Amino acid sequence: MGNQQRPWMFAEDRFGRRLRKEREDRGMTQADIARVLADEHDLKLHPTAVAKMEQRDSEKPRVIRLSEARAIADMFGLTVDEMTSTADQEIEALAREFVLLGKEADIIRSMTAKAMSRLQDLTESLVVPEDQLTPAIRQARQQIANSLNSLDGEHRVRIESGQEFIRNLRLKAMSASGTDAPKASVEGLRGLQLSATRAQWMRVMHRLYPAITQRMLTESLKADKLQVNTRLAAMLEPPEDTGTNWALAAVFAHGLWGHGAAEELDDRVARKMQENPDSSIRFTRHAALTEMAVEVQEEMESRWEVVAAMQQDLEPIWGNPDQLEKWIADTDAEETHNQQD
Repeated sequence: MGNQQRPWMFAEDRFGRRLRKEREDRGMTQADIARVLADEHDLKLHPTAVAKMEQRDSEKPRVIRLSEARAIADMFGLTVDEMTSTADQEIEALAREFVLLGKEADIIRSMTAKAMSRLQDLTESLVVPEDQLTPAIRQARQQIANSLNSLDGEHRVRIESGQEFIRNLRLKAMSASGTDAPKASVEGLRGLQLSATRAQWMRVMHRLYPAITQRMLTESLKADKLQVNTRLAAMLEPPEDTGTNWALAAVFAHGLWGHGAAEELDDRVARKMQENPDSSIRFTRHAALTEMAVEVQEEMESRWEVVAAMQQDLEPIWGNPDQLEKWIADTDAEETHNQQD
């Protein structure tokens, strides 16, 4: 019979592959899985048993018991069905999740609108000079400002990432079917504009800080680091009222300190906590981030001439797909050349 499988065994194969993926995504070893299952789910499995569950191409793959499957799925915050789902089923499940996210976004928009209306009614109380505010109101005002700026920054990044993903997905599908990419379409132009905006900041970085690479900047896109960059960006005031974003903060942070804003914040908080152990971590982080914002603001203002020149170069070609595509390609070539140097 060889390794001939019955239909129900394919579900075990999918479960084993999903187990390995979830484990590796979390940076866990097979011993870690066994330990968590024993400590938190009252299931004793040897690490070699976990390894055999993952190895589905062996002559006699290990049978996965229902109790084991339930405990493992629960450990990952999933159901057994999700652990054994096919790609089509997973896409359908994700579609349902995005529908729910859309409904939650509608709720958040409604709540934000109501909160902003109440905030407008309190404007006079919030425009009092800083030295006349009570500590509680000063903290509340800063919390409101930070929250609004953070929501704006993270929302923009997620929208841009989502639009870029959709564009790339459709372009790949068109390429697979032999259809030319829609450069002149609204969708194609919007995607190119998003890519050109990122390319603009790559060019700024190349001009001002040649030692910084695109890989280093891309690290700032990780979730924990992106939050620090968006908070830092929210505290900046670019010249010419051009607006701010995480990329601006990340570029000048790397240029100033040779590493990202998240790393700099961690270093400063550690130093400040050593100097004043009784201070709260929240206050210390805010104080450190405020210091960083002052330094980045000064650096940005002193270097803004280069940023303005890049924006002037980009403005005439903003609506031209072919020229935007060339701008992006030239930036990529410049990055490759810098890496070789």
